[in-house]
Order: sequence, then C-alpha cells, then structure tokens
Amino acid sequence: MTTLSQNAAPNAKPARSPMSRTFKAITTNWMLAREMAKRELMVSNKGALLGIAWLLIRPFIQVAALVVVVTFVFGVRFDHAGGRFGYAVYVLAGMVPWQILSKALEEAPSLVRDRVEVLKQVVYPLEILPVTSLLSAMIGPSIAFVVYLLLAAINGSLHWTILLLPIPLALMILFVLGSAWALMMVGVLLKDLREIISVMLGLLVYMSPVVMSEQMAGPAIWSLLQFNPFFHVIAAFRDVFDATFHPVSWIIFLSMTVAALALGILVLDRARALLNELI
Repeated sequence: MTTLSQNAAPNAKPARSPMSRTFKAITTNWMLAREMAKRELMVSNKGALLGIAWLLIRPFIQVAALVVVVTFVFGVRFDHAGGRFGYAVYVLAGMVPWQILSKALEEAPSLVRDRVEVLKQVVYPLEILPVTSLLSAMIGPSIAFVVYLLLAAINGSLHWTILLLPIPLALMILFVLGSAWALMMVGVLLKDLREIISVMLGLLVYMSPVVMSEQMAGPAIWSLLQFNPFFHVIAAFRDVFDATFHPVSWIIFLSMTVAALALGILVLDRARALLNELI
C-alpha cells in the first residue's frame, strides 16, 4: 500500500512543525498543482458546446438570475446609483469572491474521495489537492473581475481602494485552504458532506453582501445577516470595492482564517495515518 507523501527528505533532519511541512509541500509541488489545475479545467469543459467560454458566461447568468430574483420575487427597491445596472455591478463585485469561496468549499469534501484510485497507485502530496481546486476555481471569477472593472468605471463606482484587493484575497485563500484540508479528510467518511455544503452555500448567498446592501436590508435585517460567518468575508471585499470600512468584519474574517488554517493543518497531519489505512 502506498504511503501518502509528506515530502520528507531522505536524510534525517530536525522535525518541522506541521504548518512548515504543509507550506513546504505546497511550494515544492507548485508546478504540479498548476498542471493539475490546467488538466482538470480542460477535462471539466471537454465536450461542452461552448467549452471554456462557460467560464465567462456563467457569472453573468448568475448575476442576471440574482437581479431578477431580488427585483421580482423579493420586490426589493434599488438604492444604488445607476438603478438596476448599478445593482448588477454591485452583485457582480460580490460574486467574484463568492464564486471562488463557494466552488472551492463545495469541491473540498470530495477531493480525496474522488481520487482514491490515484492515491493508491502513486505518492501524491495531499497538501496540494485544495491548491489545485482553488486555482481552477479562480479562473472564472478572474475573468468576471476584469469585466467588473470595466462596468464599475462606466458606472462611476470604481474606487482607488481596489488596489488593496490582495489583502482580503490572501486571507480568503488561506481560509479556503485550511477549511478544504479539514473538509477533504472528513469527506472521506461523510459522503453527504459535499451536498450539505452545497445546499448551505446556496442559501447563505442570499444572506450576505453578495446580493444585499445595508440600505436594501435595513438596520435590523442587516444585523441579523451578520450571524452568517461568510457575511464578514464578503464584507471585507466590499470595503475594497466600495471604499468603506467595517472593522468588526475584518477582525472576524481574520479570526476565521487563523482558526480554519490551524484546524485544517491539524486535521491533515493527524488524519494522514488513518487515511493510509482506509485506502
């Protein structure tokens, strides 16, 4: 039975901490993660009529659907400059981080389970499985972000604070990696976890700043929405997009990131031996 790689050196060296081993594995196998992401992207779109063009089309279909739902189903009034167009730009901005977050978290529980046969045959660094998934998940939103910049400039809602985007993006990447390391191990045992997460995220998008603003929701509803932990992730991105600042959301987002990273590395380190037995 093949033992899953921990990227240990052949000569004895001082033991590294689980965190240093994890990030060492990522840096060492970065090119492998990139190639696997490229391969998965091509495989997932193989045979589709529009192919990779779906990466550009899908975000706009989702934005249009959300605008229609909020307008005609919920009957929400628009307080955004530019009316429905301004609101569509607002939703598109929120969808950029949300698509990365939701896609990576939805796929996390099946990362190991769907690759058991490969893991049985080759020495594969488990640490990079979420990295590959994350790289693949970021391609579509990256295209949508470029379109957002153009539309926001037309709408007059493009702010200099967009230059600070790497800050919340780095936090979200670390949060997703930590969460995915834990979820992919739990997902080996709990096969329904992916569907549970998918349903949960499908509901939480309507309880977040992706589609709602404080002016639209009102103070009371806005306060209730903040019990959604992902609210604070999107709020941090909103601060960058809209030139606002919500310090409490930043503190909660940072705390979530640290906790997810610590938990993910701990679960990955402790569950590796158990996973070797299971596969």
